[in-house]
Amino acid sequence: MRDVYVLRGGVASASLLFDPTGHGPTVLTEVAVRPDSRGKGWGSELLRLICAAADAEGVTLLLSVDPGPDGLSYDDLRGWYSRYGFVGDSSDDVMVRLPQTAV
Repeated sequence: MRDVYVLRGGVASASLLFDPTGHGPTVLTEVAVRPDSRGKGWGSELLRLICAAADAEGVTLLLSVDPGPDGLSYDDLRGWYSRYGFVGDSSDDVMVRLPQTAV
């Protein structure tokens, strides 16, 4: 997996932090889409790439749901991440995605 993903010349980007021991989860620290490019599927494309890489490498992903000032609401973000296999208790901001295998 890469530590930075960028699409379409920078309209969407994501960054990740890896556990230096290689035993812990990889933290998805940010997924961002430029305001003028939102609603076109760039964030979804980016998240699909990251999830596919995590699955291929057997990596668990971890994130904290944190709506930006101009982004999706907390509930909308939780729903969006859950469509890609992230799960978490609604009492906190943390969501986890275990590696998935093709059926």
